[in-house]
Amino acid sequence: MPVTGEQTMKFRLLYEGPIAPRQRASLVDIHAIRTALAPQIRELWQHSPLRSEAEKMLKEKYDIPASQIGILETRGATVFAPLVSKRLDLMCELDIIFLRRQAPGQLIGEGGDIDNRIKTLLDALSMPPPAQQKHFENTISSDPIHCLLQDDSLVTKLSVETDRLLRPAENEHDLVAIIGAKISASRLTFTNIGIVN
Repeated sequence: MPVTGEQTMKFRLLYEGPIAPRQRASLVDIHAIRTALAPQIRELWQHSPLRSEAEKMLKEKYDIPASQIGILETRGATVFAPLVSKRLDLMCELDIIFLRRQAPGQLIGEGGDIDNRIKTLLDALSMPPPAQQKHFENTISSDPIHCLLQDDSLVTKLSVETDRLLRPAENEHDLVAIIGAKISASRLTFTNIGIVN
């Protein structure tokens, strides 16, 4: 149940490039979208309200005092930093605009259906599930990969709008996605009050 009084954090992410329908998107494709979005989410941590929380939340588990909650999680050898997580009692609403070469409202066609492209994007906004851990065994990175969601079950509302992209695209799956995120607390705690208040 959302906290009353609309205590939220809002921001937008921008993605330009291919988003294939889920049945055609490989794990490599999904991770490419995830890593393309990661610098924007990392940048969020440099600004209020996250800047004041970064030092305590973006630490390895063994560096965190028992009174604090860190958000870093490991898949194989790769460390991920999901902003919206169950540990922080946060949830997220998404308002997505897809700009594509197809006519507005054309949900199914040559560019792939929107429903399955949304599934691909949601997978890319989330950290990989534990079942995909073996795909990240050989990754070498000293910095965590910042992502929006621990998993897509934390999305409580999703709206999608399509419109025409008024410039050439390299392939049929290329698009521009404007991703509006609204983060709120499922319950207000000392851990998340600095983020959503």
